[in-house]
Amino acid sequence: MSRYDVVVIGAGLAGLTTACQLAQAQKKVLLVSTGGGALLLASGCIDVLGFQPATSKQPVTDPLGKLDAFLAEAPDHPYNIVGKANVQTGIETFWEIIHNSTALEYWGAADKNWLLPSAAGAVHPTCLAPTSLANGELTKGGKMLIVGFRELRDFYPALITQNLNEQDLGVEAASSVINAPEPLAKNMNITPLELAKAFERSDFRRKVVQSLQGQSKQFNRIGFPAVLGLKQHAEVLADLERMLGKTVFEISTLPPSVPGRRLFEGLKASFLQAGGRLIIGSKVVEGLIENGRVSQIQMETANRLRPLTAENYVLATGGIYGGGIQTDLDGQVWEPIFGLPVESDSNRHTWFSERFLSNAGQPVSQYGIQVNEKLNPVDSNKTPIAENLFIAGATIAGADWTRGRTGDGLALATAATITKQIA
Repeated sequence: MSRYDVVVIGAGLAGLTTACQLAQAQKKVLLVSTGGGALLLASGCIDVLGFQPATSKQPVTDPLGKLDAFLAEAPDHPYNIVGKANVQTGIETFWEIIHNSTALEYWGAADKNWLLPSAAGAVHPTCLAPTSLANGELTKGGKMLIVGFRELRDFYPALITQNLNEQDLGVEAASSVINAPEPLAKNMNITPLELAKAFERSDFRRKVVQSLQGQSKQFNRIGFPAVLGLKQHAEVLADLERMLGKTVFEISTLPPSVPGRRLFEGLKASFLQAGGRLIIGSKVVEGLIENGRVSQIQMETANRLRPLTAENYVLATGGIYGGGIQTDLDGQVWEPIFGLPVESDSNRHTWFSERFLSNAGQPVSQYGIQVNEKLNPVDSNKTPIAENLFIAGATIAGADWTRGRTGDGLALATAATITKQIA
């Protein structure tokens, strides 16, 4: 039976950042996850607070400054439990991890949102962004050319430019769709990951630039879908800017997300470098709680269940969207590993709003585990269920990321809170 200081369950932003901080604090940490986590689907940016109130169409420019107003409007949001100080600490700690132990480069601060173009031509307010996405900051104005590839599905430069131009944002956008060079030429419906790997070939980049040279002269910035390399991203970005003689930026695509994968790989490498152990592809199926503490968990292996023990456990399985909270047709809602009580409604007719894109979000998205200020799970009487079990990120009740675009900020704030309790 293996024994650790901490076992973290889940490899999303909350799980990975918690594991990184604890490993860097000299704890013996195991991170185990069924899959790669939601970072592989996310934008790669860090959203702390994008809109307040929820019905507002004006993006927040100062997320930390607007946080008090958001907390007053949403008293059931977990930001109220972790507190403003831990939100700021989470951002600062993430910044330190990224710049001290990864090859990634992020820009931003807790008191400023970047206003970036989305794949639909909307404004994406975000607190921290990689260089390539931050280069697309809309308040800089000027003329930008949005480039797409005929072979790439679900990225439409004409839609992006039309929506940007109609919003009077101070930018003048135009679009161009080109054919992908070899080895992707005429391969329809390619994915962002396929393009990202192709961009790491110098001959591919050179042919892309040749296709744009007659169109790009009048523009200050050139925007591409977020496919500018994976492991060699910095080299790809610098090379394109050198050949084009322009600032180059990326726009987030629909999943799979290349910037999200870059962030996942960077945090994973940081965790392993700090001495952590990572198991992806095995499922934790059961946790045993005895006398107010988790005594062990059971993990599936190829031919048997393997027991794991630790001083502390972190549950970062992602809530409804990540499978950390599960449901069935009879209206039952449950947490599948420890059998923790879930704040929910057994009447399935109350789970959803009439409007799919409701400003209030979908009620089912807010189902989760009630916690105390230490982020231990609690019962209906607010009594801690297990003092060595901590709940992170979207698994907490009320943690609907669509409310104000707060999901990443909550992941980092809960990571900071849990690290203080354990380290």
